Amino acid sequence: MKFELDKFNGVIVDPLSIPDCVDDFHKHLSELTHFAVTENKNLIWLTLPICKSHLITPATELGFVFHNCLESELTLIRKAPSTTFVPFIPTHTLGAGAIVCNQHQQILVIKEHGMKGYKLPGGHIELGECIGSAIVREVLEETGIEATFGSIVGFTTKHPFQFGKSNLYFVCRLTPLSEQICIQDTNEIADAKWISISEYISDEKNALFNRQMVASLTQSSGLALMQLDGNDGPHKKQETFFAQA
Repeated sequence: MKFELDKFNGVIVDPLSIPDCVDDFHKHLSELTHFAVTENKNLIWLTLPICKSHLITPATELGFVFHNCLESELTLIRKAPSTTFVPFIPTHTLGAGAIVCNQHQQILVIKEHGMKGYKLPGGHIELGECIGSAIVREVLEETGIEATFGSIVGFTTKHPFQFGKSNLYFVCRLTPLSEQICIQDTNEIADAKWISISEYISDEKNALFNRQMVASLTQSSGLALMQLDGNDGPHKKQETFFAQA
């Protein structure tokens, strides 16, 4: 099997060089493990595509453990006894909610099936998706309202969340481009409406946190999306938000 050395004294196995045969795989991985131990390497990174999931057992028999998983692949690692830190373990899921106010000082809210009160439209930010485009998409899917992203006006964290991970939830300010509600995701959303800010805050059927959030953030200017000079190359920042002067 082919591999490369990384700058952290680790070994990265080339997924394209991994054989399908269990015996061949075990033989080559044993040789690579011996090399890593002899050369005092900190880590071996092994990513198996789902079509080679039958190789998980021989890998774990050689001391590999699970590190992270995507739909199409699983990454395992083998640590040296002296290695205490392993980078890049996924720890958070990301979500966003939208404060969308119209010219009548009304806020856009939604009710999911089974909910008693209303909350801000929003949802999950997909892997690699920008916060701004994600919340614009969610608002459109849940309410039919087209909107433009303005700023991040707050955020909160929660732990534990799904699968024992933490969650980071961004509250975003959006400007509506339309006002006609037409729910697209009817499987999730039972109702969507415009309501006066004061009425929403005073309605105790709405969750206390949501009412506090609306009361605190509807007038906030927040953090604006910035276009930075020199932001290019392999380590380009996807999004940068600075406080507005």
